[in-house]
Amino acid sequence: MASADGVPRHEVLSLMREIQGNQLFNRQLSSICQVNGLKSTGVKAEMQRRIINLIQESSADPSRFAQVKQSISNAHAQRNGTAPVTTTTSLKSRTTAPTGPNAHFPLSVPYGNGSPGMSQNFGTPRINIMTTPALAFKPSPFYLIKSTLGDVRICEAMAQHRNTINLHISATTYPEVQQCLADTSHRVLLFCAGEAIGSQNIEFPHQAEIRVNGSEVKANLRGLKSKPGSTRPVDITDALRIKPPNYLNTIDFTYALTTKKFYMIANLCQVYSVAELVQGISTGRRIPKDSVITELNQKAQDPDVVATSSVLSLKCPLSYTRLDVPCRGMSCSHVQCFDATSYLQLQEQGPQWLCPICNKPAPYEQLAVDEYVQDILDNTSKSLEGVIIEPNGRWLSKGEEAEANNFPSEAYFDDDDDDAIELSVITNTPVRPPDKLPTPSTPSRQAGGGTKRPAPAVIDLTLSSDDEDEEPIERARKRRSTVANGYHRSSSLLLPELLPPGLPPS
Repeated sequence: MASADGVPRHEVLSLMREIQGNQLFNRQLSSICQVNGLKSTGVKAEMQRRIINLIQESSADPSRFAQVKQSISNAHAQRNGTAPVTTTTSLKSRTTAPTGPNAHFPLSVPYGNGSPGMSQNFGTPRINIMTTPALAFKPSPFYLIKSTLGDVRICEAMAQHRNTINLHISATTYPEVQQCLADTSHRVLLFCAGEAIGSQNIEFPHQAEIRVNGSEVKANLRGLKSKPGSTRPVDITDALRIKPPNYLNTIDFTYALTTKKFYMIANLCQVYSVAELVQGISTGRRIPKDSVITELNQKAQDPDVVATSSVLSLKCPLSYTRLDVPCRGMSCSHVQCFDATSYLQLQEQGPQWLCPICNKPAPYEQLAVDEYVQDILDNTSKSLEGVIIEPNGRWLSKGEEAEANNFPSEAYFDDDDDDAIELSVITNTPVRPPDKLPTPSTPSRQAGGGTKRPAPAVIDLTLSSDDEDEEPIERARKRRSTVANGYHRSSSLLLPELLPPGLPPS
């Protein structure tokens, strides 16, 4: 929607929601169109659509966007300071108009029973001029509200009884509904909130059901348990009859056992699929490979941290499949990534927008592709499940790590011979009983020997003379191969008092 150097997306969405709401009348919308060089005639939905398109187009130009935003702010001031809507409001009349809270009809003041047209002054009872409050919801990347279909309906608290609220929608009254026939991305969604002031999470009463034209609409109205904001709007498009245009659709919202008011409204929205959002991530923010390596080096140089190699999994922690689009939040400090598709599918079911690895906030606007992990995926086999990350940022597969360390697997993992003791003996010399072995020779005698020693043999002293069979031979072969590979176990010992004559202790 906005370029990397343009206006932040949340500002664009916020301004678009101001236009989509009920805060501005046709007169103010026409004024905004006229100031910005747009066609200023037509029905409300058409003017809203023109202004929204202008906001989207100007999002790449901050200065132009500021002008559009200022014109919308002026329109708000015009409405709040104008007495009759049919007259043009000048700057002078705006400055002399009432500016107190009653001029804005705050929702915190209870509705009164005064007659329409009664003047609003401080301390006077509230009247029913604004029968429904404006309702704004927290943004979601999965849908964009295009227009409202009717007024906000207030669901009064019902602690002991049940109540039903009715909405009526027809293509004659709301022509924009016909877009659902030509474009399947346009849907009619039902929203509900527990408050009416500020940007709200979607929240339905716990005991509620929705019927459209007499047929129940199956939907999850509760979201995740104890997770505010995890509820989705209810899609009622398939239950509506858009043809013939004059068909009056009836939406019945029945609820019970509530201790507070709820506010419900139907909106025409443009929805976005997971694939479209993944494409937006792939072409959007990036975490450069060099910055990841630099960060790893900085951690390795930290005197309070012992730098060791770590394992980086190439599987998504959500779906346990190989990463396709590796991403993470911009505020995440770990290298491990999750797959964009799996993450968005999870948020589509119950929006939480928390990193599954570190639990930090990871909204859609802050998701970025990690080029360091992407490079690993591009240069490894699809069957590889993980790599070793060195403190300097260099990575290698587990097989390459074993080869680099030159640790034979048999010597490294064999624990069966922990009790074996190596003794190097001359094979041609008979082995005497321990009680007849002489005292080992001195170093001077050792230096005098000039003959070449035969290959050493290994004797396991843990075995008794009665148990000598083929097993010591197998162990001897095993130990010879281990020594030949240049790796000695630290538990191997040479006992000098058991050496044959002429063999010095090592």
